[in-house]
Amino acid sequence: MDNKLRHFDIGLVMAGAVSAGAYTSGVIDFLFEALDQWYEQKAKQQQQYGDDFTQWEIPPHDVFIKAMSGASAGAIVAAITASSLYSDITPVIGYPVNNPVKNKLYESWVQRIDVSELLKTQDLDDPKAPVLSFLDSTILDELGEDVLQLKSTGKKRPYIDDPFEVYLCITNLRGVPYVIKSQGTNSSIKGHYMVKHADFMHFAIGDKSSDVEGAIALNPDKIDISNWKLLVDSALASSAFPVGFPPRQLQRSSIDEYEKRKWEIPVRNPTLTGTCSEYRCISPDKDLLTQGSYEFVTVDGGIISNEPIELVRLALRGNQQRNPRDGEQANRATLLIDPFPNDVDAVNPGNNLLNLVLRIFRSFINQNRFKPDELILALDEDVYSRFLIAPERSDRQGRKPLACGSLNAFGGFLSQEFRHHDYMLGRRNCQRFLEKYFVLPASNSLFDCWPETLKNHPQFQVEKTGESDIFLPIIPLFGSAKKEVNLPPWPKYAKENFKFLEKQIQERIQVVIPRLINQSINDYFTRTALNVLWFLKRGTLAKRLRDIIKDNLEKYGQL
Repeated sequence: MDNKLRHFDIGLVMAGAVSAGAYTSGVIDFLFEALDQWYEQKAKQQQQYGDDFTQWEIPPHDVFIKAMSGASAGAIVAAITASSLYSDITPVIGYPVNNPVKNKLYESWVQRIDVSELLKTQDLDDPKAPVLSFLDSTILDELGEDVLQLKSTGKKRPYIDDPFEVYLCITNLRGVPYVIKSQGTNSSIKGHYMVKHADFMHFAIGDKSSDVEGAIALNPDKIDISNWKLLVDSALASSAFPVGFPPRQLQRSSIDEYEKRKWEIPVRNPTLTGTCSEYRCISPDKDLLTQGSYEFVTVDGGIISNEPIELVRLALRGNQQRNPRDGEQANRATLLIDPFPNDVDAVNPGNNLLNLVLRIFRSFINQNRFKPDELILALDEDVYSRFLIAPERSDRQGRKPLACGSLNAFGGFLSQEFRHHDYMLGRRNCQRFLEKYFVLPASNSLFDCWPETLKNHPQFQVEKTGESDIFLPIIPLFGSAKKEVNLPPWPKYAKENFKFLEKQIQERIQVVIPRLINQSINDYFTRTALNVLWFLKRGTLAKRLRDIIKDNLEKYGQL
């Protein structure tokens, strides 16, 4: 069918989300369910009618997911999704409580990543282990090991392209040095030096994975487990939220890998070329680096690139200058899953040193993420090459849609019910998105293979406000995907849980704070003074943190 049918290419982009990775996982869960159900029906139609599409009773066109990118929590979702492409993903349609599920997305994000695990002290069992974070990330390492154990069923999903590309964004603390040469400088000066910290790990999955230049090949049957382990390690590195989770160490075979990276460069004469920019490779400055393997420490990729649209857009673009945006010509699109598209503030800091320092740090992050040229197209209803799925939930009390949104998006770790709610909200929002928004004008050539009876069938026709044209779905819903996703009630945090939570916090900080003092302060008298102060105040910090959590949950209507 691939050579006879029009197809639409999709690139998935998963934004950073902290505990709201549960929402992103729910979106992916439903998206795969919808595609599995549709392609199951297509296989039956193929057996019955063959390539005579005029007889088909369902839309016959094809969809291919070609690439996926993720940052922070989105990177973990991307890695789990990549590992599950050739495995069973049983959709979660109810509340399984703690019962096992055949769905690594739900198991990881809803059932296992919980505050009770993050406040343990397994990372500090060794008395000499350095304190690298306030939370224990052991559970994340365990989840990574479990993901690597996923076995391939040998069944290929027909809507997953081969090769399938995966980009995981990281913040490279070592950085990659570049020098920009220019005229007029002293001969002893090579040029203007810069260091790039925005980085990514590039992987390709499938039988043709070795065909992708610059990508780390991943075999579907996981024969080469070392490359798959690097995928998981890269996802954990991308989600290493500073202070909250420990930084990670990654390694490339050499700095030469960066020579294959393409940069968008302005062309010298756009009137002759008909374009303002071109993509070229730029070599890093190797004089500042040692030969051999290139090792680097990484933290949260969302600090610099929280919505990595451009990586996927370039993967979709191929040899074309840009992806068609007009509704009648669009044949590929990026699909951004962003749990917090409006999570911004623009306020003056308080007039004290701590507030100023925190605001400076926040300003760096905001400026790094300021990419209106990438994001504005996803919000433009007249652009059909970029789409957005964001949380939407009707609430008469005016509460924000995500239960995981409290405590700067760390709140979801407090309760499995919070994460389950957002997972199901992701499924529900994805269902509505595919029904109402992920559409193209009926005049688009994608639908040329449709029988006229289907084009005129009310089941498939979508009307858009302010548009006279009829629109048709890119991914139609069939089977279980047609059944409306039920959303659970708004979850609450039981007040009686605060006593146990305070105890967990106290147990964690009783190990972290003294060790942090002893490992960080060399001066004996200063170290002793701080330890005495901690001994006197050790009971108040946990209570203070408990009160902050309580106030924030009350603000979010979760008590």
